[in-house]
Amino acid sequence: MPRATDILIILTYAMVAVVAALAFERFGLMGPAMAWIMGGVVFLIATQAHSAAARAAEKRAFETAIQEIRAANLSLAEELEAAQASIETLKEEIREGAANRDHALAGEVKVLEQLVRKLGAAARAAPAAAAAMPAGAPAGIETVRAALAENRVDLYLQPVVGLPQRKTYFYESYTRLRDPAGNIIPPAAFLAAAEEAGLVGEVDNLLLFRCVQIVRRLTRTDRRIGIFCNLSMHSMADEIFFPAFLDFIRRHKDLSGSLIFEISQAAFETRTPVAARNMARLADFGFRFSIDQIRDLNIDLAEMQRAGVRFAKIEGRRLVQALNDGERVAGREGGAIQPQDIAALFARYGVDLIAEKIEDEATVVEILDLDIAYGQGHLFGEPRPVKDEILDAAGEPQTRKSA
Repeated sequence: MPRATDILIILTYAMVAVVAALAFERFGLMGPAMAWIMGGVVFLIATQAHSAAARAAEKRAFETAIQEIRAANLSLAEELEAAQASIETLKEEIREGAANRDHALAGEVKVLEQLVRKLGAAARAAPAAAAAMPAGAPAGIETVRAALAENRVDLYLQPVVGLPQRKTYFYESYTRLRDPAGNIIPPAAFLAAAEEAGLVGEVDNLLLFRCVQIVRRLTRTDRRIGIFCNLSMHSMADEIFFPAFLDFIRRHKDLSGSLIFEISQAAFETRTPVAARNMARLADFGFRFSIDQIRDLNIDLAEMQRAGVRFAKIEGRRLVQALNDGERVAGREGGAIQPQDIAALFARYGVDLIAEKIEDEATVVEILDLDIAYGQGHLFGEPRPVKDEILDAAGEPQTRKSA
């Protein structure tokens, strides 16, 4: 295409030269020979001027292209430099993240080993407690120590469902220990020995720590679930254990949306100032609390709200009976509040009611009449162990054995 354009331009210049030669001859400006010579001169001048203009345009285009290439190279160099800086930053973050994870894991293992070692030492210092165990029962505190040291701790989950659809929104967790043969150790079997030996606090601390460890790994696969984990006031008031546990929680405060600490009504109402302060520190990290084993419905909702309590669990039949008998509820005289308004009363203080221990459909019907949003009980599902493959996929580490 450029070649055809050049030919047309040359032909145009040739026509201009012919017209000029004819004009010189016609107007008598010069003779025929000289006129055609002048036409040739015009043709040469025109073509040379065109060539000069074309070369100048090509030079400008070439210089522009060079400038664009230089600018592109400069931009590419800047992008490469920025990419290299980003890579270095990412490498540093990965190194720091790995170091933090290693430090966190080491800290967890250290805390767990210290607790197990303390429990083992206390057990050896209290042989009378082990001797007090009934015939045929597990070997008391030493069995508990070994189960914890060898990572024979299972997590059982029971669903908490929304009503009336019965969709699972939460789980309540239970920790269970296994003996070397793989048999479940009933909690009553080792708690009695722990109480005799004065080691209930140590057992509570270990079970709480292991529960939170497992829940942390479990929630890596699904952040949408919420899990209730029992919290003992022994753990909350233990000024040696709790600072280490709080540091562990601080490093994993992203669990605050998934982990709900559960306390009995009796423990909550008789908590010490130290335990209350430590509850507040957990609440500062965004963790919520649940009160269960509620026997007296005349509870202080304002105090629960101040303490970060967001759930209250009441046995379904007990709740129905209390309302039918006109008992006082949250400072209100019997009959002062309509049964269908009780859930709204709790909700005004940011507390959701959960009707627990629901065993039959008749209770569900009565609970629905109270407009309660959540239910729990064997009717909706029994506690079941979390499968090992789920924890393995979530990255459950092996705990080192403690001497």
